[in-house]
Amino acid sequence: MTINPNLQTTHDELSLASQGKRSPTVVCLPAGEVIFRFASTKRQTTGESIPSDQWARGAWWIREADYKVIIERFKTGHLSLGTVARSAAAVQPSWSNMDVSIKAYLLDDINVYVGRGSTQYRDVLPNGMCMTLPGWPDIEQIYIPGMGRNGSTFRSIKVQRQKVISTDNFGF
Repeated sequence: MTINPNLQTTHDELSLASQGKRSPTVVCLPAGEVIFRFASTKRQTTGESIPSDQWARGAWWIREADYKVIIERFKTGHLSLGTVARSAAAVQPSWSNMDVSIKAYLLDDINVYVGRGSTQYRDVLPNGMCMTLPGWPDIEQIYIPGMGRNGSTFRSIKVQRQKVISTDNFGF
């Protein structure tokens, strides 16, 4: 069974996928494939803690090869892992603290949108400066429709590991 079987013809959530990536294309990820996600332990708008059973429920993921690129660049620099991941995936500080690393594998074949991240403009930082994040040109992002809090697609992944990681002050 393939999850999101009509994605190529119905373009479910294409507008959401297009907000985070350039020219998203539909790809079928096979059952067993390992995927990764960076998430937040708190809601950026309210400061409220997010329960750990909700961390993996976001739609934005990356493949293992791209995760390894992020890890290698993290190891060679002086920035926190959350900060490096934020830069790679073009995730504004107002969206996520990027202080959780999640590893999961797919239980079913899943049709997803895949593409290079699109530049995210003008997030205002606590010091009043604006941040623009272009994302890394060699990292592909995965958008999995139906992964929200009550999404049915969430049942098609198995979380292997969730780990709170470091992030710099204010999550950037």
